[in-house]
Amino acid sequence: MHKTVGVILPSIHNTWIVLLLLGSVVFPSHAFSSEIKVFCTQALKGVMANVGPQFERETGNKLVITYGATGGLVNQVNKGEAFDLIIVVKPALENLAKQGKVVEQSRIDVARAGVGVAIRRGAPRPDISTVEAFRQTLLNAKSISYTNPAEGGTSGIYIAEVIKKLGLAEQLAPKTKLAPGGTSSGTIVAAGDAELAMQMISELVPVPGVEILGPLPAEIQSYSVLSAGVSPGAADQRAAKRLIAFLSSPAVAPVLREKGLEPSK
Repeated sequence: MHKTVGVILPSIHNTWIVLLLLGSVVFPSHAFSSEIKVFCTQALKGVMANVGPQFERETGNKLVITYGATGGLVNQVNKGEAFDLIIVVKPALENLAKQGKVVEQSRIDVARAGVGVAIRRGAPRPDISTVEAFRQTLLNAKSISYTNPAEGGTSGIYIAEVIKKLGLAEQLAPKTKLAPGGTSSGTIVAAGDAELAMQMISELVPVPGVEILGPLPAEIQSYSVLSAGVSPGAADQRAAKRLIAFLSSPAVAPVLREKGLEPSK
């Protein structure tokens, strides 16, 4: 499901055709040259690093991106920090829309992210193909890492729940190294400070020095839909909507797959 594929980004001409077909993103020239302040989940960091510069070249709009865990980004919004566009897990975005902090009509699902396991590149590859094999691998590991659930990381919260359901909370606690929210547990594995990293696959793929062992077994897998929405106070709502349309377009779908995500459509 998460097989890496080669990606050749479409030419500027072809991408513009995609954008023109979307209709809703055809704006007059005064929408160009805007600065778009984006609050973005860490799960999309690899994608944004890849396609963000292309969007900037083609539109003249500059992206100013703050990455973090969903919980942390939502806290920033609730504290009144200014933003134009936010991309977080769908339930969090829905709550922001209900509070009037995101324009309801602007919400679009961008991608779907599953949880996986990573090891240090070249390390032995333990079995995680079944729930029981995954459980035994966790027990056998000298150390594990995932993002701190207390800091609002969606995958960290879920992994903590899985560990509890597997009856391993007490056994694993002494050998667990929590990564700060908004960072990748893969960096801890790459540094040799843990054997296994568990997180959204798209947050593990960009980390140098690690390789994906695989997704969680299907019976305990969890997918998070990543959704984007525009702030009612956005300096240029049309420029922000243009970015959402670009990220959810067929032109970006191959990059999503390469970075460990699935297009939402």
